[in-house]
Amino acid sequence: MTSSDTHPVPNATSLTDEMGFQQVEAARYAVLRRLAPCLRHHMVRPLQPIGLIYGVLHHKLSVAEPDLQSVRHEAEKINDFAKSALEECMDMGTWLAPEAGVLVAVDSGVQASVGLMASMLHFCGYRLVNAVEDLPVQVQRDALRMVLGATLFALTDAMDEPATLTLSAEAGPTHVTIAVQIEREAQGQVDSYDDGYRKLVWGDVQALARADQVGLSRQDNQVTLRFAIGEAPAS
Repeated sequence: MTSSDTHPVPNATSLTDEMGFQQVEAARYAVLRRLAPCLRHHMVRPLQPIGLIYGVLHHKLSVAEPDLQSVRHEAEKINDFAKSALEECMDMGTWLAPEAGVLVAVDSGVQASVGLMASMLHFCGYRLVNAVEDLPVQVQRDALRMVLGATLFALTDAMDEPATLTLSAEAGPTHVTIAVQIEREAQGQVDSYDDGYRKLVWGDVQALARADQVGLSRQDNQVTLRFAIGEAPAS
């Protein structure tokens, strides 16, 4: 056997690291795959009124003497909705292509995740309540999105009865703790969301938490996530 036929034998550490990386990437893909319908809806939502406004604008221009001030007003509406749609698409794009090091205020970061997932979970029989009050301290945006999203999916995927999931947060000197409190409902039924993709499991949450250095603990009816407080770079 020549030297060109030989291959380095990976050690146990490199194999473990590779398996851990693949687990993290699989978990991230699973979260994004499950979020895809929500992302698509939020991308096209600002575009929907444009067709209606165009119909109004077309009608106003079809008269013999159009009211140009009114026409200008409708055109400005189209422009505003187009700008809003562009901003929404750019923001949704950051879910698909994360930007390392970007910080987000905890309250607005949680609100964005809740706004994205609440309707989907509601249709499945789960109520998502955001009780996070004004909390302007900042954490890593992508870590918050991924770990919180995976947590909510894994919890609801594992339940077979309706429940209310309430999110709250508390800031300390160096960390923010986000708690997800589960209150199971005595009545009602669950309609499992099935888009042809797998459910998330607790191992997915653990893998993402380790990768993003998020503290994670779980009790019977509560999960707590602990994020390091970040500082925005000086301008």
